[in-house]
Amino acid sequence: MNQAHYREIEKKANLLYDRYGGGMMTMTQLAQELNLDRKVVRNWVREHGLEGVRVGQRIKYETDQVAKAIVNGRGMV
Repeated sequence: MNQAHYREIEKKANLLYDRYGGGMMTMTQLAQELNLDRKVVRNWVREHGLEGVRVGQRIKYETDQVAKAIVNGRGMV
């Protein structure tokens, strides 16, 4: 991966932090960001190998990992 790729991941991560706060995103936030139905987002999470972390009753996903998956999905890799 080149510097431009890393900069795009960092840029997307910063946007997600600003938009959703904190370093973790819920399934609802992912659905909102990806503009997809929650059922489709579950498949997207699996396809991109994102590992959820249980926080109380919810499963949350690390914002940095989400940003990387989104940028990689753009075909920058």
